[in-house]
Amino acid sequence: MSSDRPQSKRKPEPRAERRLSPRRLRQLQEDLLEQIALAARHCRELEAQFGEHPPPGLETIIKLHHSLVLNLSLRAKDTPELLKLVKDLMKPLMDWALLQEKRRQRELAEQKYRDQVEAQKAARAREEQPGGGALTPETLGKIERELNLL
Repeated sequence: MSSDRPQSKRKPEPRAERRLSPRRLRQLQEDLLEQIALAARHCRELEAQFGEHPPPGLETIIKLHHSLVLNLSLRAKDTPELLKLVKDLMKPLMDWALLQEKRRQRELAEQKYRDQVEAQKAARAREEQPGGGALTPETLGKIERELNLL
């Protein structure tokens, strides 16, 4: 015997809403708000500490980040989910290393330019000194007499 009832064309409800009662949703919202309030408190405390003590430099933060990535990668062997996290965390480290390399190249190019400018200045200074490249009238006269040009 088959059923002749028309099938319902209602949209299926999202899974989370089907499983969670209104009471549970309220509890989750309250928990989330508590976490946000706690994070805000931590931010205020951190800012107060930075007011008393200067924050660490960027290089120190990068070193700490590198250390955390290494620690996570050791644990990632046992937890495959951590592999994606480690991969995502490595990107800023690689970007930082690339920026550092570009900075070193720029500094080297700047130093090379300064050295060239200094060498050009020194060459001009030597040329402008008396007897530093130009012939004196006495030397010119001696050369002309020896060549019998006049």
